[in-house]
Amino acid sequence: MTIRFGIIGLGNRGYKYALRTIMTSKDCEIVMVCDALGKNFDLFPGIANTIDYHDVLDNHQVDAVFIATPDDTHAEIILAAVAQEKHILCEKPLEVSREKIAELQEVLKDYSKVFEVGYVLRYARSFQKVKELLVSGAIGEVKMINAIDHIQYGGYAYFHDWHRTRAKSTSLLLQKATHSLDIANWYIDSVPQDVVAFGRLSTMGKPGALKKFGHEVSPDLHCRICTISDTCEESIQNLAKEKRIQWSDQWPDSCVFNSEIDVDDQNSVMVQYENGVQLSYQLCLFGAYYKRAFQIFGSMGELTFDDVTNEIKVYHRLKDEVMIYQNNHEEIQMEPGDEEQLADFILAIQTGKEPISNLRSSTLASLLALDAQDSIDQHKMIKQSK
Repeated sequence: MTIRFGIIGLGNRGYKYALRTIMTSKDCEIVMVCDALGKNFDLFPGIANTIDYHDVLDNHQVDAVFIATPDDTHAEIILAAVAQEKHILCEKPLEVSREKIAELQEVLKDYSKVFEVGYVLRYARSFQKVKELLVSGAIGEVKMINAIDHIQYGGYAYFHDWHRTRAKSTSLLLQKATHSLDIANWYIDSVPQDVVAFGRLSTMGKPGALKKFGHEVSPDLHCRICTISDTCEESIQNLAKEKRIQWSDQWPDSCVFNSEIDVDDQNSVMVQYENGVQLSYQLCLFGAYYKRAFQIFGSMGELTFDDVTNEIKVYHRLKDEVMIYQNNHEEIQMEPGDEEQLADFILAIQTGKEPISNLRSSTLASLLALDAQDSIDQHKMIKQSK
């Protein structure tokens, strides 16, 4: 059985996942692609294209859709796909508001087709190995987790383009941190109960402009016309030269110090779960280097892991023993977990099983991120909605 895909959204994530993962699968075929701006159609020669996603959903050849559009459009497209009874693989997060998430929960709760959300880390080999070790009792009962996202491409990825405003992304806790928060939920295997968080915009936006220029910058300032783009630490030109960060030649270059930016660039989150486990999480979007790291404390030991070395260490609490697991598998064409995520989606279509990243798990991750932002904005502890 060949699964015929329609791709909705051909930005950085959309076209790469379509070309490198879906198109390379022996079980899949891409029959139509869509991008509202008409981008990257040339990468799909011989395949029908459109700027209107309804054309994809109206196409009876399309069995499943991959949605990779801005976060605040997910609900609209998902609901339209449900009306056409398509299998749905949607990029994370589920949506950007509680109201839209609630609407999706109601519509999808008895949906007969497969619905999967792209929390791809659940499928990455090292993250799955950590889950396997925790389930096996390698460190006893999980009691506490410390986690950090240390991001050196934060300015490039989130402050030059649409992620920079709450109107589009709500919070970078929802856009970026949600991956690690979802993994924490998965490892802890419980529901967040109490959430308290802190955050601020300290380096990008107006605060950064006042430090760098001594004044706010013009709303229409772009790297390509800026007189200091060759030396500015956040210009797309300098990041390409000094840090070799360049995902696309057409990447947006709105100044990261523009005053319209109203999302935080640093966050600290603490969570108490229903089963008593505690999570401490930090997000830094102006780091000097990349690392996502977890330190997991259990009743009988400790597990440490990061996704740069891909080395997992398990320390026994009462014995002088350390078990080391090293994942040497390197993804060349895909992001870690992409291939496995698609395989899970295909298997769910073929067998009717629930995907590993599903409606319930993606809802919990989104609500946790939203509660953390509410805690920051309201300066109080939040009881998470169920």
